[in-house]
Amino acid sequence: MPNYAEYNFLNAQRALPEYYWTGNTQMNCLKQCVDQTAQTAYAHHIQRLMVLGNFAALIDVHPKALNEWFLSVYVDAYEWVELPNVSGMVLFADGGILASKPYVSGGAYIHKMSNYCQSCHYRVKEKNGPKACPFNYLYWDFLVRHRDHLKDHPRIAMMYRMYERMSPEKQQAISNDAANFLEHST
Repeated sequence: MPNYAEYNFLNAQRALPEYYWTGNTQMNCLKQCVDQTAQTAYAHHIQRLMVLGNFAALIDVHPKALNEWFLSVYVDAYEWVELPNVSGMVLFADGGILASKPYVSGGAYIHKMSNYCQSCHYRVKEKNGPKACPFNYLYWDFLVRHRDHLKDHPRIAMMYRMYERMSPEKQQAISNDAANFLEHST
């Protein structure tokens, strides 16, 4: 402090999607978490981190935008807690001062930790295509976009090796699905 709020290690620049306010999305996990937040001004920290924060990190939401949202929607939000959790743990905006890696994952983690996927428009087991869970291809796209910052990180390097073993067609499908989603859904 006092400059911690200005950190943006991954140079995230995207605005917070409107559906963080409205819940108007076909992603059931996001819809449920946003709706619960709107109704109760509360969400479990796993919902905050695993769903809301994870998604914001995957699409490169600017740290100030996500921090302001967390502070404005949760009754128990205090900057001294939210700022390190959001900027440090979720967005990795501090470059690893607080957390050892970005808190990002694909849909399988959400499926394992919740029941959101069973009534979702998207299919968590599909990796690409119009019915694939956006978390799946956005996860890989995040890693590709931030390769220069993260490729040598010991906790993430294995994921880059997995990506390199994917066929060029699979890599292109990830890129295409992510670009299409980001262009039409945020």
